[in-house]
Amino acid sequence: MFDAQLLFPGSVPSTGIKVYSPWFARQADSARVTLEVVQINGATIVVEVFTKNTEDDGDGLNADSAGAPTKITANVVGRTTTEWLWAGTISLKEMVRYRYTITGNEVSDWVLFRMVSPAWFDSVKA
Repeated sequence: MFDAQLLFPGSVPSTGIKVYSPWFARQADSARVTLEVVQINGATIVVEVFTKNTEDDGDGLNADSAGAPTKITANVVGRTTTEWLWAGTISLKEMVRYRYTITGNEVSDWVLFRMVSPAWFDSVKA
C-alpha cells in the first residue's frame, strides 16, 4: 500500500489522532495482516478494520463491532502479524480499510510504520 507513514498523536496526545487508509476490495472472508513499525518514539499505534459496500456513504462500520478480533496494537519496533477470521462472526462487505489511531504522552511522540499487503484466504468450513 505504501512504503512507510509517519504519524504524530496530535495536539492532545492522550486522545490521539485517527487516520483512515484508502478503501480496497475485500478478496476473501479472512486475512493475514502484518503491521511493521519501522521506528517509534513514545507513541502507540492501534490498527482496526472498517468495512462497507461500494454504494454506502461514510467511514464504514468497525468490523470489530461483531466480536471479531480486528485490532493490532504496537508500541515497539518490529512486525506484528495476526489472522483476522470473520467467517461465522461477521461478513465483511465489499470494501475494507484500516483505521490507524496514534496516541502518546507528548505532542512530539511519533510512529513510522507500514502495513504489508494482506494475504486473503477463505475459511474452511467442516
